[in-house]
Amino acid sequence: MTKSFARGLAALSLLAACCGQAFGFGAVGHNTVGEIAAQLIKGHRAEAEVKRILGPVSLRDIAVWDDCVKGIDTGNDFKYAVTGRFAECAVFENNAEEEARMRDYVKRNFEQCEPKPGEESCNKQYHYANVAIQRGRYVPGSIGTSDHDLVPALKAAILVLKTGKQTPPMDFNERDALALVVHAIGDMHQPLHMGSLYLDADGKPYDPDTQGADAQTHTVGANAITLPKPDGTPGGNLHSYWDGMPGRLSAEQLAAMPALAKDVPPATGNPDGWPVLWASESLLGARDAFDGMSFGARQQSLRGPRWMATPPAGYDARSLEQTRLNVIKGGARLAQMLEGIWPDKSDTADKK
Repeated sequence: MTKSFARGLAALSLLAACCGQAFGFGAVGHNTVGEIAAQLIKGHRAEAEVKRILGPVSLRDIAVWDDCVKGIDTGNDFKYAVTGRFAECAVFENNAEEEARMRDYVKRNFEQCEPKPGEESCNKQYHYANVAIQRGRYVPGSIGTSDHDLVPALKAAILVLKTGKQTPPMDFNERDALALVVHAIGDMHQPLHMGSLYLDADGKPYDPDTQGADAQTHTVGANAITLPKPDGTPGGNLHSYWDGMPGRLSAEQLAAMPALAKDVPPATGNPDGWPVLWASESLLGARDAFDGMSFGARQQSLRGPRWMATPPAGYDARSLEQTRLNVIKGGARLAQMLEGIWPDKSDTADKK
């Protein structure tokens, strides 16, 4: 093992160890996406509508709400069970009104989608899809999609904000819907929330859509892919590694993002099609996230099948840069979506 590769493994292992409990895209990623959008919508109708719905809560803070509600214990009278564990959730903790909102949301979105054995509650499934990277684009009905994965959940939330209409099995009020839009667009720009690698017993890529669905091949968005420690023993998982990436960006990089987001090309076409367009782009990003990796034979654990990954040289720097660009795009696209939901009056008049 070369010294440079050993250092790379050490960096991967350190991040996986520190971020094993990280929320999707990490608090830093979600907070930054929200803050970028808040800066870009200033002076527009969208800013006023967001303020009307959220009151004193900022876009930066509401960006993590959909992860904070995972702290509701559905087996204990829907009580919030992780007070003090996640600093980013402090704004919603020790507040009876906010806890009531979280409880109510989870009660309405807990099992309405009729989770299959082994699946997470419905509200947790709104955060991701597990489309095989061979697809290259988001195709409804393909393995890893559902009528309540990240894409339809985002579309349902947008519909609530635009028309007030619901899309069962999702059940959102206006505040829920805004929180989900802000969070889901962030999750969509973490590529392993969209694309998943399926592997056979020998660690070779498997295509479930052409070879047949097989739970033993599912890496669950890389949660079942283990990164090695420098000594070669198992460390954390690849999904958590990517979730934690925004937290490794420097303060200077994060501060520069609102200005850089202004240069992100505006989305074109009907805004109703943007979620699928962005999801498909994220799937291509998932291909990049797995590019150059090799995998060992499947091992069984108490949590199901696992594979050990060997990352290529330079993987750490490559992934960090991919994340930096994705956070910028996520913030810019959130702003574009909010302005698409609530266009300025002049924009509306121009379209008549």
